[in-house]
Amino acid sequence: MAIGKVVTGPLSQDELTVLMIAAEDQPMIPIGRWKEPAENLVARGFLQPTPSFQDVTGNFNLRITDAGRKAASQDEDDTVRQMIETNNAIVRGKNDARVQANQIATQLVDLAELSNKITGEDRKVALERWARIILTRALEMIGA
Repeated sequence: MAIGKVVTGPLSQDELTVLMIAAEDQPMIPIGRWKEPAENLVARGFLQPTPSFQDVTGNFNLRITDAGRKAASQDEDDTVRQMIETNNAIVRGKNDARVQANQIATQLVDLAELSNKITGEDRKVALERWARIILTRALEMIGA
């Protein structure tokens, strides 16, 4: 089997896909999209050729090795962990945004109440006016 550029380090998404399929005791055939990932996995010792009557070299009957099972499991764990960390960061960001939005809303209500006390202006009208003023100022601050 001709080996192209062998990738080391973490598994690519295609390599992980090949290993996950192979881990289900499915033989892998290195053709098309799966040729380079399968060849890299053979070079890394994660897949091995399995000779048969129809394929004496075994190059078209690649099976997962114990090292391949371990790598697939570890890489899958790392991928899941990364997804969880990303999701947690998004949830934290949304929560922080909600807290800030609530603080801003409270301040706008206080501002509308103050306007009402000073001018007698309806609180809803004051709130809408102040919200427009604040939005205009915020847009100026970000250069929009």
